[in-house]
Amino acid sequence: MIEPTIIEGYELPSKGLIYGDKGVQAHVELRSMTTSDEMKRSAPSNTPYKVLAEIIESCMLTKPKVSVYDMCLGDYEYLLHKLRVISHGADYDMSVVCPHCGQIVEVTMNLDDLVCNEYDQSEIDALLNVTLPKSGRNIELKYQTPRILDEIKLKTEAFMKKSKGAGIDPTIMITLQTLISTVDGEKLSYLQLEDFIKNLKVADSLFLMDRIDKLNKKVGLDTSVDLTCSKCGGDILTFFRWGPEFFRPSIDWGRKTLRAL
Repeated sequence: MIEPTIIEGYELPSKGLIYGDKGVQAHVELRSMTTSDEMKRSAPSNTPYKVLAEIIESCMLTKPKVSVYDMCLGDYEYLLHKLRVISHGADYDMSVVCPHCGQIVEVTMNLDDLVCNEYDQSEIDALLNVTLPKSGRNIELKYQTPRILDEIKLKTEAFMKKSKGAGIDPTIMITLQTLISTVDGEKLSYLQLEDFIKNLKVADSLFLMDRIDKLNKKVGLDTSVDLTCSKCGGDILTFFRWGPEFFRPSIDWGRKTLRAL
């Protein structure tokens, strides 16, 4: 007998508006994952975001006119959470340290309780187009995508391999290289952009990293979670963290618990 497939419809947090005039539809229908999808997810890969984006797309019954790999992180992570919910349920086990009693507390959160931040064009525009506080240069940023995250990972690994552990962390430079669109309205070459970033005042580069972080959080799920400590009753403010339970959850069958290996 073929197992029933769960199908649910969702609206992209960005409403498709962040992609400009491409006619991207906000409504998406997802089916629950199959064993074939899990086999693909579990396979080793140098581009993990691409793998997950492809799994999301394979589970789409209706598709917007934009690749999941090129969606803003808010839309991508929203669909990833919803795929998990319809495939494994909304309960998600976490271990957190209570700031009041210092004890490790095992808690179960409901993924459906996460609040979703929807697209606001004025707020997005204010984060994409910024003036640096020290140099006064005008910077146009790109929104981050799963493709860009894979690109940052691969470039960072290549840099570390080439430098042979020279004691330099290239994360800031590579992140800004991939996310700066223009400087004072001009598109710089790869080498020009690298030179610009290396000579940028540290206050300006950290300002840009902060704007990128705020931009990523402006659309999509708010990952803050309010919990109550089961040991002392104190309030705990924590944040959703990816862990083994996300795609390999514990499953209780009566008194028997099957733990994912």
